[in-house]
Amino acid sequence: MKKIQKILERQNYIILLAIIAGLLLAFLFEGPVKNLDQSVSFFYGMLGGEKEPDSSVVIISIDADDIEKLGGWPLKRTYYALLVNELTNLEAKKIGIEILLSSNVALQSVYSDLLNEEIGKSNKVVVSSLITDENKYGEKFDKDSLIYSQPKIDLPHIPSGHLNYFSSGGLFVPSSIYVNGKREKSFSLALAGDNFSNIETLMKINLYCPWKKITHYSLIEFFKAVGSDEPSLKNLKDKIVLVGVTDPTIAKTLHSNYDDELPGVGFHALALDNILTGRLITNQFSSFINAAAIILLILFAQFTKRNRAVILLSLGVIYFGITFFLFNFVYIEVSYSFFILPLFFVLSAETAFYFLRTKIKLDETYSETEVLRSALSYKEEQLTKLQKEIEHGNGLETETLIQKIKLLQDEITKLKEYDEADNSVLQTADNSAKIFNGIVYCSKEIDNIINLIKKISSTNATALISGESGSGKELIARAIHDLSERKKQNFVALNCAALPETLLESELFGHVRGAFTNAIGDKKGLFELADGGTIFLDEVGETTELFQAKLLRVIQFGEFQKVGSPETKHVDVRIIAATNRDIEQLVKQKKFREDLYYRLNVLRIGLPPLRERKDDIEVLANYFVKRESPSLQISRAVMQSLLNNQWNGNVRELESIIKRAAIFAASENRNVIKLGDLPDDYRKYEKLSLENLILDSLRSKKFSHSSINETAKELGDISRTMVTENFRGIFFREYVKSDYDLEKSITEVAGSAEAESLEKIRSKASTYLENIRKDLVKIEKRDFETVKNSFPAKYKNLPSRYHQYLDLIIKRMIEKA
Repeated sequence: MKKIQKILERQNYIILLAIIAGLLLAFLFEGPVKNLDQSVSFFYGMLGGEKEPDSSVVIISIDADDIEKLGGWPLKRTYYALLVNELTNLEAKKIGIEILLSSNVALQSVYSDLLNEEIGKSNKVVVSSLITDENKYGEKFDKDSLIYSQPKIDLPHIPSGHLNYFSSGGLFVPSSIYVNGKREKSFSLALAGDNFSNIETLMKINLYCPWKKITHYSLIEFFKAVGSDEPSLKNLKDKIVLVGVTDPTIAKTLHSNYDDELPGVGFHALALDNILTGRLITNQFSSFINAAAIILLILFAQFTKRNRAVILLSLGVIYFGITFFLFNFVYIEVSYSFFILPLFFVLSAETAFYFLRTKIKLDETYSETEVLRSALSYKEEQLTKLQKEIEHGNGLETETLIQKIKLLQDEITKLKEYDEADNSVLQTADNSAKIFNGIVYCSKEIDNIINLIKKISSTNATALISGESGSGKELIARAIHDLSERKKQNFVALNCAALPETLLESELFGHVRGAFTNAIGDKKGLFELADGGTIFLDEVGETTELFQAKLLRVIQFGEFQKVGSPETKHVDVRIIAATNRDIEQLVKQKKFREDLYYRLNVLRIGLPPLRERKDDIEVLANYFVKRESPSLQISRAVMQSLLNNQWNGNVRELESIIKRAAIFAASENRNVIKLGDLPDDYRKYEKLSLENLILDSLRSKKFSHSSINETAKELGDISRTMVTENFRGIFFREYVKSDYDLEKSITEVAGSAEAESLEKIRSKASTYLENIRKDLVKIEKRDFETVKNSFPAKYKNLPSRYHQYLDLIIKRMIEKA
């Protein structure tokens, strides 16, 4: 346990190391980091949705059908010449031929002159080029490294642009490549015009929509439109038109968020769109954003002590919210890994700290049990010695010995009772529990309700179930439905208190499109869904009078209107309502309609709270335990505690406590739930705890100077520190409970008004408080977290159950200072 405490004392250093480890990982593993960054960008892109491309970009694609109908690949260059001529006549702003027209096709040479003539007349055409060595981007290339399209070779003065790109955590296009000192712009940048010639960076392309969302024609479609003189072609005026092949068997394709097969012409059209709209992805502020996020992570991790995991998760949510906005609206991309990995490591460390703190609590419980057993063994040895002494003692000594023996026997009996109760398993008769439609019980009260359910289920009359929250009202309603003739139809449940009136009405009655903001379509209400079946309305007492009037109409006539619709709908629904309020009192206070009350209260079922049917606690607890693990059992001491609790949250609260206890038992590989597995407030078993043993022993010795040593020996040679720290914790608790009244708390600890005991306790208590005051004076910053972090020694050996009281004492001293 000391090793664990040392680890917890160094939490801040460990968290700082976790952040450094995350940053080192992000620096050292470039490949996985890029994959993670790309995955986040992909997710952001999909979450942000498609965006509309610029309307000034148009694609004329040459697809498989065009190639087949126009004589196969490669197409005759007369088609390109005709295309350039028509687009020039339509006053297109630029014409980009993305196809690299080779000079090695002998048959095409006849038609090259015609194409060159049209390109020369147009003065709007940009042709493509290609760098063959993809590993030399950014370097100076020899002239042979650049392959030009044939028209560029024949007409050197016409503009051209390279088609090169590369993939590394995204799709990038070099804005320019220099060959023998001459700048070759990218194809998209050359088409964009001189206004964008100052772009000299590596461009990351933002693929935010499918390429087909850009206005596009197939080649044959375009020629047919020209032949029929379609008016829509006038829209090509001042447009930048890209011509390229989209047949995947001829042209290489890429992959994007929206396209499994993105053709080259589609990619370069999107790149052009990025340039024109300013949507190119940049990482200009990435380092600054991550640095700010890491600084905040360090600050929150170092100076937050309570709910640190929740605060760090909130910081993560804020970070992702900001970076999502930057990516989708400002087009700034961040190296997300430099925040995600440190955050992951910190949260992992915080999770480990949580389990270590839990282990300390479990170890304390286990240690206390061991001490009690050791005390039992020690007292049994003492009893054996006294019994031997009595055999050889005189009359006076014998009487004294008999009194000691009786006292020891009483103490041993108490210790054995506790040890046996917390370790012995409660045996429950197999036939004691009954299960009816998911209702687990054995009490006469629930048996009467089950009989009532059987009588009323066959009718269609409305029913009203009253009972506290968590008592099982929905199970009763479902049982009525399952036994009725409506069992093959829907059972629909709704908690009326969980929704505001406007949403409640929409949820129950449905709405039509346009009824309110975000009502983008018609929606069926729960009454429609439950048609022919049963609807269960929980917490009906929380509804407004306006809603109650509409509900009354449904009960009376089986009709209602959807929100935003004048049309009347008819349904056949059995209504079962429930409330945890005193509905009769609500009627008297005019908070619930009297006529609706009478309509609902045709059949009434009053469900008693769990504390009034304690016979059910045992069978329910065993049912929940077996559901967690078939081999898990409950000790007698735990069961007595469960029976002694009030259970204001009823069955739901019991289920939650059993689930928690099962987790704690499983963490120690036990198949028995013990008292230590229950929260402190639920331990109602009158046990002889370590605290009681220590306090009883110290009281019997009148808190003398030797009482600590004697008590430690009496309890099986446990450490003096354990006795001292438990006593210190007991005083802190009583001091807080007495509203910081020193004399009252001293009397409570002493258990009597004996002056000698009171004086001894007063001396120790004053020392405890004075030590805190002295150390508090040495600290300049007086906020609680700073002070607590400066007092590790005061918490170190103090049992954790007393830490809350020491916290409150320190806070009070800070306020009074």
